[in-house]
Amino acid sequence: MKINLSKMILKRLKGRLPGQEAVRQNLKLLNAGTDGFKEEEIYYREKISLLLRVFAAGAAMAFLAGIAAFLNGNLVNGYFLPRQKNAYQQELRVTSEEGDTQEITILVEPQMLSEEESRELLEQTVSQMEEYILGENISLEEVRCDLNLIRQVEGLPITIEWELDSYEALNLDGTIRRENLKEEGSIVELTALLICNKVTAVYRACVKVLPPILSPGEEFMQELSGKIEELQEKQGEEAQKELPAQVKGRKLVWEEKKSSAPIAVLLLTLACMLALYKAKDQELKQKTKEREQQMRKDYAQIVSKLVLLMGAGATVRTAWEMIVRDYQRKREQGEQPLRYAYEEMALTYREMQNGIAEIKAYENFGLRCRIPCYLKLSVLLEQNLRKGNHGLTKLLKGEAQEAFEQRRELAVRVGEEASTRMLLPMVLMLVVVMILILVPAGMSMQM
Repeated sequence: MKINLSKMILKRLKGRLPGQEAVRQNLKLLNAGTDGFKEEEIYYREKISLLLRVFAAGAAMAFLAGIAAFLNGNLVNGYFLPRQKNAYQQELRVTSEEGDTQEITILVEPQMLSEEESRELLEQTVSQMEEYILGENISLEEVRCDLNLIRQVEGLPITIEWELDSYEALNLDGTIRRENLKEEGSIVELTALLICNKVTAVYRACVKVLPPILSPGEEFMQELSGKIEELQEKQGEEAQKELPAQVKGRKLVWEEKKSSAPIAVLLLTLACMLALYKAKDQELKQKTKEREQQMRKDYAQIVSKLVLLMGAGATVRTAWEMIVRDYQRKREQGEQPLRYAYEEMALTYREMQNGIAEIKAYENFGLRCRIPCYLKLSVLLEQNLRKGNHGLTKLLKGEAQEAFEQRRELAVRVGEEASTRMLLPMVLMLVVVMILILVPAGMSMQM
């Protein structure tokens, strides 16, 4: 079914795929003796089949992510969140009657502990109270932002009641009263009564309040938080946590924050499909580059064989045939891997056997190879047939010597490229070695 679907898509998009002409030419180079159309159909069929499998996998993952987000929903009847063994946070979206929407994270506390467990938990919490209430402030001696005078310890079944010795600079919820602040600061003593399952503990601290910076929308969120805490105090032992239906006369609508995982998975899938599409074309282009390098390496050997056989008295065609037959014999016996230059020579020999003029066959050979040295060889062979140039062997000897020089230069260039690629790992190793040397040395000097 996948093959049929990929065939149908290929038929619909035929001629409209990006980079299709370049792909056809590369396939024609890699498959000597073909027009490239059949190989092109196979290539795009495999590519489209791969893309379809990737898309199907991505769509399935997005579907499963959507189902998981739906099944993991905790909001019951629009206003209740079930309590669990441990406290957890639930992301919700609340909409007022006027249509204003806010995102909020609700803490759902676990059910109450035993008296002994409550006492131990309170002692531990009192020692950490400063960390809880600091908020964005650096210390209690320099309070420039709202304090986090929490009414509930996150993840713990502890409620807190606060008292202040002065309400001139701070409100009971920890927000700063900007209109009453002084530049030199105001000292406020905080007293917190921590309650856990009717067991209590007291925490005291003095803070210095300096002019703060208030954030937009804070008033609404404070009122909402206060309403949530009020319901928690009333229904702390209930199996479900009720959320407020209205704040300051404004009706609220609660809904769970939708998961963006399905959309993210789909976008990632599309990105992977695009990358795979480009990668397949790059892979094909890399194969054509490897073909060109291989043919350049084989050129000196081919010319040397032609010189040797022609020097022994063979004609150009006979020498060509002997080289092709020797290559095919070794290929059949598994002694010789695929060599593109010899495949092009074999195709040229088949053309001559099928009645194509020898001159035309050599010309086609040079055009198919698309490499200057092979074009030069085809021109020399054509001139020999047209003008009867008896100095062909001498010319080929010079060409063979030049080809060996070019092969040597190619080997040097490949080695330089390899050394360049090794430069980055070597630099990284040098950095690591320098760190291993300098860090202990620096530490010993400080000591």
